[in-house]
This record gives sequence, structure tokens and C-alpha cells, in this order.
Amino acid sequence: SEAHLQNCPFSRSSYCLHDRHASVSCATIRLQGENATDSEGRVEIFRNGVWGTVCDNNWDINDATVVCRQMGFERALSAPGRAAYGPGTGPILMDNVECWGSEAKLQHCNFTTSRDCGHNEDASVSCAIIRLRGEHATDSEGRVEVLQNGVWGTVCDDDWDMNDATVACRQLGYSHALSARGQAAYGQGTGPILMDNVECRGSEAQLQNCPFTFGSCYRGHNRDASVSCGNNSKRHRLHFLLKVYT
Repeated sequence: SEAHLQNCPFSRSSYCLHDRHASVSCATIRLQGENATDSEGRVEIFRNGVWGTVCDNNWDINDATVVCRQMGFERALSAPGRAAYGPGTGPILMDNVECWGSEAKLQHCNFTTSRDCGHNEDASVSCAIIRLRGEHATDSEGRVEVLQNGVWGTVCDDDWDMNDATVACRQLGYSHALSARGQAAYGQGTGPILMDNVECRGSEAQLQNCPFTFGSCYRGHNRDASVSCGNNSKRHRLHFLLKVYT
């Protein structure tokens, strides 16, 4: 939380050589705005020493997916426009963004500079705070991992059932769950076990909205929960086809 590195506790060492110099890579993208969180908000980029916004002309799920992956998330859930998180300030640095969805950074996508866009057209994203990982995992099946306070962790299979799996799958963009497996079916995860005794009704928008407990999970990561999802909404494929054929 310190404003300057020099405000942090440190010592002066005569034992540290130049081959131990520290380095950083700083973010050139951030999410801001009214009710913004680490995973959703108005998209702002950093260029030439200035933060600015992105216009929502041609803004779609492919563009949002690139933003979310650039910020360390798995995928985008939505790509709101019309200053959904409030209008920004400063310059509008990108307009008519045209990502394929595979780019590493938003700045690598085709775009123009804005001449007729106002901050009432600022683009936003909502990124998924859930992902599927593990041995032989795919986009639609794998070990369930959730993001909490900037840390990815797993879900224990205590009480894990089809209602829970359905919520997880819908959160990932699918219509329903095909199975709800336990016993680390896709291999054991690492890091914290962030959810235990999950009790979804099946109608919740996010797994994190369901009742659950924080627990150590008896026997640890060999009880990691998994899902297999079906009936993709096709929204990502549709946007890809529109970009190819229009």
C-alpha cells in the first residue's frame, strides 16, 4: 500500500551482486469505474505516460477476451459498452478495436484513434473468475478453480453435485453441466482450497454466490471438484465468424 518503494522497510547490503538485480513488468491495462472490481469495469490503457479509455465502436467478446487474458483471467463473460461502469476521463486512446481473440495484448489488435467518440461510449469488460484446469482438461471440462483476493484455488468435492456443476458451467458460458465429478478426477490442484461444502440451488449466477464454507477439505487436493459442461452458447464462435465473413 506504500506510495513509494522507498517507503517500504529495506536494508543496505554489501553482499548483493549485480547479477541479483530486481526487475518488474508493469501493467498497461486496468479496470476502473463505478462498482468496478478486479475482474470487471471500464477498460483503460496506458500509453505515452497517460491513462485513457477505449471507445465501444465494434467492441465485442473477442476484444473483451483479449483484455481479460491480458489481466490474467481465463476468458470474458461480457463486453458492455455505453459507459456501463460510468464515463472515464482523459483521452480516448483506442477506437474501432478489431481483435481476433488470440492476441496477447489489446494493443496488438487492429484499432484506430478516436475522433468522434465521447466518454459515454467507453468500453468495459466482465472477466470470468472461474476456470477449468488439470490433466486432459479442455475448455468445457476439468478441475474447477476460482479466483479470490487475487489468488487461484480449488473447490472441495464435499456436497459437490449437479446443481453446483450447473452454476459453474453457466458461469463459464455453457448452458448446463454433463457431470459433477470429485476425487480430483482431472488431477490434484495446488494452492489454497477456497471453497468447501458448496450448496447451490442451480439458479445462481456465480458459484461464489452459493452458500459454502472455508475449510481445509479432508484429505486435501485429492478431493478437488471437477465439471464437464455442455451446449456451448456459441457466442465466441459467432463473433469469430462475423469477423471472418464481414
